[in-house]
Amino acid sequence: MTLDDYLTVIAASKPGDWRATVLPTFLFRVVPIRAAGGSTVDFEVHEHSTTLTFVRDIRFGMAWGLIGDKNYAEPWIEKLPNKRAQGVLIDFMFNGALVYRDMLVAVDGWRCIMPQPIDDAGPVFRVPKRRFEIAKLVHQLVGPETSFDSYFKRVGMQVVDEAWP
Repeated sequence: MTLDDYLTVIAASKPGDWRATVLPTFLFRVVPIRAAGGSTVDFEVHEHSTTLTFVRDIRFGMAWGLIGDKNYAEPWIEKLPNKRAQGVLIDFMFNGALVYRDMLVAVDGWRCIMPQPIDDAGPVFRVPKRRFEIAKLVHQLVGPETSFDSYFKRVGMQVVDEAWP
């Protein structure tokens, strides 16, 4: 199976095909806390908040929730009432092994989970179709009950038929 085959299966799936498990996920990283002088004074554990298992083939899975960028900033976010956004890692797993990592964006105070466009020169921000489908799926699985399509349109994103990744 290739990465392309793997991501195609996920993009074609529906929310009902997945089972979510919340903390603990046991998928974490240890981050040092630094003092003013640069020395390590303590450690924090950052962890994915949710694992997602594809019930039609349990070899497929995703892990969601590890913050990759606390202060994500791009021009398209300026169109939202709340300008705060965070980049959140989505790890794609096969038989428990990490096969690909992407970053989605929690926008408008975590009211919607959005894909990153492949360009930052708008006003039309292009998003490959498969990336759009996966971001929408993740929003439906772990996001709030807001309209993904309304947010997608509001920020000026457009689905394009381009290869991804």
